[in-house]
Amino acid sequence: MIALAVLLCAGAPAAGVAQSADPVKTAKEVVRRGDAQLAQMRQEIRNENYDAALRVLREYRDAVKSAHAGLKASGRDAEKKPGGFKNLQIHIRQNIPRLEHSILSVPVEQREPFEAIRKELDTIDRELIDALFPRQPSKKAGEAKPGRPTP
Repeated sequence: MIALAVLLCAGAPAAGVAQSADPVKTAKEVVRRGDAQLAQMRQEIRNENYDAALRVLREYRDAVKSAHAGLKASGRDAEKKPGGFKNLQIHIRQNIPRLEHSILSVPVEQREPFEAIRKELDTIDRELIDALFPRQPSKKAGEAKPGRPTP
């Protein structure tokens, strides 16, 4: 019964996400449904059904990318109004280690597409961090820090 509920929830994000015009609500919906999708992916890996696991992971990635693109396109200032941005970033950050752990259970010859998706999620996570905290100190030597005049 639980497996059926997970399957039903995991198949619904694309339809539910596409209908929402509010990017913050969309991001929060992706977060809510993402846990069920990732649980389904882990179950498929445990069952050694790697093609199904990859399909579910791709659906999850597509939903995350869509939510992220919607947030960026909204023109919202993530630093001043972090709703949606923060939810999505925290969700991704929490699930990247879990995804990495799951990928270790996939045979080496089939890991590449899983790892590519993990890298995409990591890139989105970094972009969300940059949007939420745009005034981070410069990481390159020789660059002036924000708010300080250059000598």
